[in-house]
Amino acid sequence: MSLRGVGVVLSAFGESLSHMTVWRDMQEQAGLLEKRRGWQGVRVLGVDGLYPLGWGKKQPVLVAVDLGDGQPVAIGQLDEGNPQAVGRFLQPLVQRLGVSVIVTDDLSSFRTVADKLGLERQVCQFHVRRWVGRTLHELKDTVPKEWFWVLDEIKRLLSELPPEGSRRLFELWKQIPERRIGQAGERSPLEMLRYLLLRLSEHWESYRVFDWQKDVPWTNNGTEQVIGRMKMRSRTVRGYKSWQGMWAALLLAGSGTAF
Repeated sequence: MSLRGVGVVLSAFGESLSHMTVWRDMQEQAGLLEKRRGWQGVRVLGVDGLYPLGWGKKQPVLVAVDLGDGQPVAIGQLDEGNPQAVGRFLQPLVQRLGVSVIVTDDLSSFRTVADKLGLERQVCQFHVRRWVGRTLHELKDTVPKEWFWVLDEIKRLLSELPPEGSRRLFELWKQIPERRIGQAGERSPLEMLRYLLLRLSEHWESYRVFDWQKDVPWTNNGTEQVIGRMKMRSRTVRGYKSWQGMWAALLLAGSGTAF
């Protein structure tokens, strides 16, 4: 509901509030919420982006969530694909809250920042299995049938996530001949399969942090639930007019605070 809409609803109960009064109350409530959470320790932090409509177009927003209690910790106006911006957003949170693990999707920007800040990173298995499953489906239409067993082995490894998965994937990579076609050197289906094997092998440890750190979830569902509440709130307005209004509305909605 828009701020004016809140004022209209309240007027039906005999309360007369301007939309600016509602806006100021919302800012104050969001500020108090952020202050209360400001120094509470967070070991495992979920991070993900969303793109709500604001001042005429979609705006990039990054959300950080305490995966211990499922509450939003911070919201920033930045693109999740920009490692420099993500680093500037996360570094003070890591230092202030004692974060040691982040849970994210598989964007390379998060890997870059995790390495720079010395953090463990659990990649959301829902995202990994979705894009790998899509890739395997496409490869099954193009690679020679004698290599179908490799596709099945990738599927098995991703399902079981064994500690030796990285080594096994690398062994499979070495078995597939390197071939390129076309004057521009575009990848053949087998070369695409080799690339998939090598990528999964190199990133294998980030897929299974949850296996040796029991309080780390294997998906980023906690963050996505918070973002889901933010999206529901955003659909009730025609678009935010300022970052301050967007920040307060998203923070309150993400925390489950009625307003």
